[in-house]
Amino acid sequence: MAKLRVTAAQLLPPNVAASPKGGDTRLRILAAAAEALIAGEGECEIADVARAAGISAGLSYHYFNSKAGLIAAVVEAFYDRFEAAVMDINPKPGAGWGERERLRLERMVAFHYAEPLAPVILAKLSRTPEVAAVEAARLARHIELAAHNIELAQARGDIPGDLDAHLLGAMVLGGLRQAIGQALAAPKRPGRERLTEQLWAFIAGTARFKPAKKGGR
Repeated sequence: MAKLRVTAAQLLPPNVAASPKGGDTRLRILAAAAEALIAGEGECEIADVARAAGISAGLSYHYFNSKAGLIAAVVEAFYDRFEAAVMDINPKPGAGWGERERLRLERMVAFHYAEPLAPVILAKLSRTPEVAAVEAARLARHIELAAHNIELAQARGDIPGDLDAHLLGAMVLGGLRQAIGQALAAPKRPGRERLTEQLWAFIAGTARFKPAKKGGR
């Protein structure tokens, strides 16, 4: 399935050509917007972002059509990093489903704990229409990836074949997002290892996964 991306051409108005210099300016705007959103707990103003990026507020609209478009692009970039670090890799080629997906879960928790934008996006920005649209598109892709992964595990006998792969993928990913969001928003975050243990118990139970006994018995 093709990756969902917002390209420079899509973000630029039709009469503005993308260029190496323009790409650098766009990246500065995105970085400034991300910092502003973190500092403002989900709120930012174009004037403040432009000032931090070293450009005029008017110029920022040559790269992003609106503040909503800018915020959506920041969220797109966040999910690009998430997919590169978690979804689009095989954390242990050749391993069984349980071992591999446990490692993927560890990477997922580590990614969210290390990303300053994670609590802002999961707890604050997800309520806005433009970000909700980005998240819906990304989640649909992630569910497709998860369903394919589950179908392969079912073919190997790691997960019961009577489970609907798409429904199971949606339940697992939806549950993980909500649980990680709650952990990030907690006054005192649970430790990464503890959270991973609890989330893995949820995944294994939902998938009815039974680890192979040592020695193959």
